[in-house]
Order: sequence, then structure tokens, then C-alpha cells
Amino acid sequence: MYTNEIQQFDSELQNEPEIETNAVSLTTKITTYLRWVGTALIILSAFSFMIQGHEELLPTYRYWVGLAFTLLLCGGGLVCAYLFRETKGARIFFGLGAAFVTVQVSQVGAMLYGYWHGQNALQPEYSWLQFMDVSPTVIAFDFILTGIVMLLVSYAGFSILARKHVKILMQAVIIGNILLILPVRDANAVAFIIAGLFLFLRAIELRLHQENNMRLLEGIAARALISLPLLIIAGRSLLHPGSFFLAIVVVAILMVGCIHDIKRYTESTTLIYISQWIGTFAALAVWLTVADRFVGVSRGLYSLMLPLSVILFLLSKHVDFHARLYRSISSIMAVYLTYGAMVDGQALAPVFALATGIALTIAGIRYREKIPLFTGNLCFGGGLVFYCSYAIDLYSAAPWVTWVSSIALGLVVILLASYLENREKQIVQKAGHYLKELKTWA
Repeated sequence: MYTNEIQQFDSELQNEPEIETNAVSLTTKITTYLRWVGTALIILSAFSFMIQGHEELLPTYRYWVGLAFTLLLCGGGLVCAYLFRETKGARIFFGLGAAFVTVQVSQVGAMLYGYWHGQNALQPEYSWLQFMDVSPTVIAFDFILTGIVMLLVSYAGFSILARKHVKILMQAVIIGNILLILPVRDANAVAFIIAGLFLFLRAIELRLHQENNMRLLEGIAARALISLPLLIIAGRSLLHPGSFFLAIVVVAILMVGCIHDIKRYTESTTLIYISQWIGTFAALAVWLTVADRFVGVSRGLYSLMLPLSVILFLLSKHVDFHARLYRSISSIMAVYLTYGAMVDGQALAPVFALATGIALTIAGIRYREKIPLFTGNLCFGGGLVFYCSYAIDLYSAAPWVTWVSSIALGLVVILLASYLENREKQIVQKAGHYLKELKTWA
């Protein structure tokens, strides 16, 4: 009897850790969901207040309300860190605080821009984004206060998110906020600012991505925070009159982000797949914008559209899905464009056809694919025929060219015949091997 009771007691002891583990696991899931819900409520409430409640507030009070909200978030982080001795909530609060500090910087930048340009200042359509008629004393005070808060909150946020890389993260966020506060809204100047800041941040991002700890959720959040000034500058530029150069820069950044950078933030196949096609259309839109700006797409110049084929072929080396489809579409498009240009009699069309044919043939051999190889031969053959027709017209206009070219062609033919006779066996063997290899290509 005692033996049975002891065995029962032992089994209960063995089951207790399992019960405790399940309880801890359930508690962790609940607290995680609660944190996500709380974060979403804070962000949505802040955006809702900016859109609805700011319309009745003067710009000065609008800034102070936002500053109070930022300090409230930091206060929540301090409570979690020092009262509850809990770091996850502190990370969330300080991360949100660092994000909203960037919004405060943009508001001070809007005040400074409105005062600097006066009545000539460009203003967005929405009243809650306008910060005009603020006294210079208030602007100076807000400028100093925002600088202090930005340094303190950003340092605290980055220290708790990625302590090892605080220095480089602080450098990035300071430079980004300095550019954000500049009183510049000219589309061409803003385009240079966006392009330079993007290249600077991308170099830092590539460096940080190599660190294992920066691939965790906290590291990703820290890396995202330094990009907020760039996102605000780009979004703000869309509210003002744009320019050709600005459109090119924004679309090019979209292309790089959707095709290359998205892979560093997610492993979702669906999201990467959708982003790939968005980036592809953005890449094509870059050339269409350039061509329409300088020549005009409506003129029907087939050769002008050949770079679209080149872009698709180059993208096939960087995409994760349907790389062969990219090359096939590019090859078929190249045939259509080159033959369309030659039939239409457009300038240098045969030359473009010959060059395209050689490039596609080399690419077909390089990737061991039949469609680029076949279309390359088709482009080269068509270009050669059309080139000969143009050459005949040239010979009739300049008779002396006829006999010079005939002599050169005769020499080439004789040399070719001699080469074929001496290398007959080798050529036959290589041709047979080539045909066998061609059957195995995709």
C-alpha cells in the first residue's frame, strides 16, 4: 500500500513542472498579445488625435501636446524599468518615445520653415500639418527643448534596444533629424537630400544586419527607428509640388527596398513575392519616366523601349522568384522592339538589333536557356538582313565603297574557307557536342 502511495506521489511531483511550464507558456502568450494590442492602441490613438483633434489647436499647442505624449511614453518606460523591473515593456515605451521624438523634430522643422519663408512658404493642404505664424522666441525654445529631448530619449531607447551599437545609431538619428529640420522644400534639393540620406542609412543598415543580435526583434526596431527621418522627408515631399528628379529618386528607392531590402526584415514568402513585383514595376517606371521626360514615350520609338528589356534581364539576377520568366519576357520583348524599330525604319535600328542579338546569344549560353539563345539569333539574323539592305543603299550612293567592301568581303570569305578546311573535324565534333548540350537546356 505504501509503495502505491509513494509511486502516486512521485508521479504528481513529475507532473508539477509540466503544469508550471504550460502555465508560464500561456502567461507569456497573453502578455505578448497584450503588449501588441497596447502598442497598436497607442499608435492608432496618436494618429487619430493628429487628424481630428489638432485642427482646433494652434501650432504651438499642437507641438506641446505631442511633446507631452512623448514624455508620457518615456515615463511608462521608466515605470517598467525601475518599478516593475521588466525590460520588455520598457523597450516598447522607449522605442515608441524615440519614434515620436522624430515627429516632434518634423514639427519644429515646419515652424522654422514657415518663419524662414513667410507667406511664400509652401503649405500642405491639411491644416493639422501646417505650422505657420509661430513667434521666433517660441521656435527657438522649442528647437532647444526638442534637441535635448531627442538626445536623451534616443539614447535611452537605443541603449535598451541595442546597447552595443548605441554610438552608430545615435550618429544616424542625429544626422537624419538635422536633415529633417532643414527649412528646404524645393523638390530638386529635397531629392538630393533623400538620395544622400538613403545611401548613408543603407550603408549603416548593411553593416548592422551582419550582427546576429541586430536581427532580433529589438535590433530590427532600432534599425527601423533611424529610418524614420527619411520616411518623413519622403512623405512630406509628396505633399508639395514635385519634380522629375524627385520622382526618379523616390521610385528608385522603392525598387531597391522591395527587391533587395525587404528580405532583411521578413521571411514571409508571400510578402517577398508581392514586394518583388512592386519593385519590378517601379524599376520599369524609372526608365519610362526618364524616357518621357527627355524624348516622349508617345513618339513610338521602339529603340527607346529597349532598356526595359535590359532592366528585366538585370533584375533576373536579383529576384527570388521566376528568374527564368524574367529572362524569357525580356528576350521576347527585345525581338518585338528591335523588329518593330527596323520595320518602322528608325535610326540605327539594325545596329541595335545586332547588338541585342549578340547580347542575348551570350546570355543564352551563359544561363543555358533556349529562349534567350533563339531570340538572340533571331535578332542578329534580322539585324544583319536589314543592315545589308541599308548597306546596298549606301553602296549605290557611294560606288567607291562597293569595290572596297567587295575586296574586304572576298578576303574574309577566302580566309573562312581555309579555316573550315583545316578545322573540319574539330568544328564537326564541337557542333555535335553543342547540339547535345542544347537539348538539355531549359
